[in-house]
Amino acid sequence: MTDKPKKVKSVEVNGVVWTVDSLKELIRTNDNAVIRGMLKIYQYQTNDEQMAERTEYKNSVGFSGVDAEIMSSFVKWYQNKNYLSPKQMEIARKKMVRYAGQLLRIMAGEQTERDK
Repeated sequence: MTDKPKKVKSVEVNGVVWTVDSLKELIRTNDNAVIRGMLKIYQYQTNDEQMAERTEYKNSVGFSGVDAEIMSSFVKWYQNKNYLSPKQMEIARKKMVRYAGQLLRIMAGEQTERDK
């Protein structure tokens, strides 16, 4: 198990300051943010986790054990079809709000591929 991830309070990207709360609001209101966030978090699943559609390691990156199966299936669906159904989007949006902190760490460069 790795150390607890560093808390990031805010990060500036292209002149916009992002916080966990502002990312949560973006995810709640923007379908593209849901998709981009979902794809980004999926990148942090290890290769074997991606293949198995589950979480194998307690490494504080990627989807949680509860979300790994459904979110991995949504990512694969999106990669094949280039859309999510309205029901998939509704579920993904609710789940992705929980990943705002991890997305902020990624944006800040505090979470890297080496963390896997």
